[in-house]
Amino acid sequence: MRVLPIALFLTASAAFAQLGAPYVAPAGPERTWTLGAQTFGPTMTGHFQGKQDGQPILVDLDADLGLGKDKATAGFFVDYQGPRFAFQVSNGTTEYKGDRVVNRLVTINGTTYSIGSRVQSQVKLAAVDGTWTIKFVSDPAGWLGLDLGVKSWTLDMDAAGTLPLPAPQTPTTASTRVTAPIPQIGLSGGTRGYNGAAEAKAYVHYLTYKQAKYTLVGADVRVFPVKWFGLRAFYEGGKFDVPKGSVKDDLEFVLECKGVGLGAVVRF
Repeated sequence: MRVLPIALFLTASAAFAQLGAPYVAPAGPERTWTLGAQTFGPTMTGHFQGKQDGQPILVDLDADLGLGKDKATAGFFVDYQGPRFAFQVSNGTTEYKGDRVVNRLVTINGTTYSIGSRVQSQVKLAAVDGTWTIKFVSDPAGWLGLDLGVKSWTLDMDAAGTLPLPAPQTPTTASTRVTAPIPQIGLSGGTRGYNGAAEAKAYVHYLTYKQAKYTLVGADVRVFPVKWFGLRAFYEGGKFDVPKGSVKDDLEFVLECKGVGLGAVVRF
């Protein structure tokens, strides 16, 4: 992973070395495809209270489990930019681990861990998103558009707990899966400059439904030392707040993920 920041610095240096070059604007907005790989390991916090798949759940990912980022698996990235519309599809997986002595009753998939239990946990967050952008302003220098799409979070949680000594040390295990497919709607805008050596995009999504709220903000920068190859850095932060009785009658949960990702892309 240390190679990516170094490569990004070298690529940025090559791109900004072109600042003095005269900019020749294309006759109209360009059509481009961009394919690539990315790693995105966001921090994750949240809590769950109620019933999941008919089983009781009561857990705070930070206070109860002490989750910390373990590793991120590379995902793919596909992006199309055209004069009237654009779309983007990406995915990625991040794994987390926790090891904490709980200070309250914690319940996962109907299994309860009493106060003083040592709970070791593993959580895997898989994210897939697809966004369609309808551009209402589009010219060679930049664009503005309306985003429509869906983002899906899948959270697999495994826990093993043992009671304090001298109690028997046979671990009590539990696992559950929480899925959160979330419609996307919002605004985005982007620009391209320095003879195509740099691209940037920002977006804001917001959705409310029956007291449930979802927000997402992001920024994406790409630099191309050559026309067809570049490196990408992006930030994304999202929060899904679902009170009990809104989307689900018997489950309240909050899930928040935010972080910086890196990737390499091919443009044609």
